[in-house]
Amino acid sequence: MRSFGKKLWREESGAVASIYALALPALIAVGGIAFDYTRLAAMDTELQNAADQAALAAVTQLDGRAGAVNRATNAASQLVANSTVFSNDGGGTGVSIASVVFYEDRDGTEVVDPTDADADSRAHFAEVT
Repeated sequence: MRSFGKKLWREESGAVASIYALALPALIAVGGIAFDYTRLAAMDTELQNAADQAALAAVTQLDGRAGAVNRATNAASQLVANSTVFSNDGGGTGVSIASVVFYEDRDGTEVVDPTDADADSRAHFAEVT
């Protein structure tokens, strides 16, 4: 029996199988990490699209007339509240609007306070979080 063990130990023809046996868990782990990262990147893109579309929905309501800021905030909230647009798991939407900030200029330096009397005419840009 000892000679069989020595012969098995010195045999090199089956070395490939042992290398695969050692490498297989690492390969499976790398594949799992790649799958998770891909899903994370796709979810990030979907959330960015939701924020972009909500901001566009808000800006379409900024026409300078009375109630424009309120209409814009409602438009952004109602777009994201539509669970059929931003959900594919059948469990409803997990996306919500944290805040909508309005700006007077493109630089984002002049923040418009929605409670100001002239906010509806000054708001031209929206940032959705």
